[in-house]
Amino acid sequence: MRRIITTIALLGLSLFVVLAPTPASAASNAEVTSATLVARGVAVDLTISTTCPDGLVGNIDLSLRQRSGDRVAYGTGTAPIYCTGEPQVVTGRVFAEAGGLAFHKGVALANGNVDLCEQEYCDYLQFNNTVRITR
Repeated sequence: MRRIITTIALLGLSLFVVLAPTPASAASNAEVTSATLVARGVAVDLTISTTCPDGLVGNIDLSLRQRSGDRVAYGTGTAPIYCTGEPQVVTGRVFAEAGGLAFHKGVALANGNVDLCEQEYCDYLQFNNTVRITR
């Protein structure tokens, strides 16, 4: 009986350790604050404001969609991130899909994932923002 109770207690403790928040879970937010046309709409530079715990590193995967008539311009891109523990600004370039439509000034939907990792754990933060693309 004692062995069963010990086993159950150890399993419970193991689940607690696995499910406990890690420092990477402190990635509080990510928001696209500006979008600027590049090369006459071939790409858009997105500026992302974020705060994440010092020492974490990762990548921001970006996508951008914009209505153009009855079709949609679409593109993807990435930006590296090196966390400082302080609010910071990261710029990532989103390239229009090859053979697709170019981006233009106006409203677009920017979304993405922030993937932050330390030695043993990774955490993921998603964001969705409506932005105004400018020149």
